Amino acid sequence: MKPLVLGAAGFLGINLVDALVAAGIAPRCGRRTRTNVLALRQRKVPMVQADLDSPEQLAEACSGVDVLFHLAGHYPRLSLDLAGALELGLRQLENVLDAAALAGVKRVVYVSSTATVAPRASGGASTEADLFLAPPTFGTYHALKWQMEARALREDRLEVIVACPAACLGPWDLRVGTSALLVATARGLPVPHPDGIVSWVDARDVALALVRLGLHAAPPRRVILSAESPRLQPLLGDLARRYGAAPPSLPLTAMEAVAFCDEEETRAARSGGRPALARELADLIIHGVELDASLARSSLDLQFRPLANTLDAFDEWARRVRILPSLNLQEAQS
Repeated sequence: MKPLVLGAAGFLGINLVDALVAAGIAPRCGRRTRTNVLALRQRKVPMVQADLDSPEQLAEACSGVDVLFHLAGHYPRLSLDLAGALELGLRQLENVLDAAALAGVKRVVYVSSTATVAPRASGGASTEADLFLAPPTFGTYHALKWQMEARALREDRLEVIVACPAACLGPWDLRVGTSALLVATARGLPVPHPDGIVSWVDARDVALALVRLGLHAAPPRRVILSAESPRLQPLLGDLARRYGAAPPSLPLTAMEAVAFCDEEETRAARSGGRPALARELADLIIHGVELDASLARSSLDLQFRPLANTLDAFDEWARRVRILPSLNLQEAQS
């Protein structure tokens, strides 16, 4: 395999680079001009300019590549501009697919989201067969990911494989994205939240699954990657006990959570800060469904790590980079 990784400097990207190197595969890593690439420099991997708004850069980056891992799909910082998010996300995806097709790339492994997985009509856990028939209407993130995945699956110039990972946890979440509730709980900060199902998966397991999808002779067209689907409220309680923090507050109702997120995102849009609770995270929790990842287990020979293993790895890394306080400091504060 001669792979190109778009989004190589991100949370999943770094874990994928590590998994490829561990498999004896040298990845070419796409980067944008203003991206922090310190972690990639430490790994001494080759990097190329690959701005998703530059068809010329993408075409050059794809030269000689047979498998393209696309982990750089648009992820809007805020959920206030649906039309703008759709325009940017779909335009950039079109640029990637055009460049891959022009360069003769044989396979694109496109990383989507479990936001595109619909509830099972008959009840029970949802599988890859459970799709929304139209874009979900309850949030920008869900609508964007549905539209982008639908476009990727319509591609007929080359093979496109779609991976739908649940909320990723583990080391190298430098921007504290999906780990935000975890970090806030560990630091003893208030965690406003709704209750609902929150599916999660170790980022290292996602990375291994992506490598196997790239190498597989006949991979599934669409695959869910999820370790388990617990309810958030008891999960936060378990995390609070793990970190010696106060029990979680009572959850917000769905209506309260959406109103709170919209107010926080409006404030963040004015101030440039981060919302106390992101709207896409609230939507994922409120509309979360139980997931069945048996296809990933059988077709990719994948064994998902248990939560304790994932949290141990996250804690070790997060304390090393000071996202979490050191054990000595944490013990002194308690």
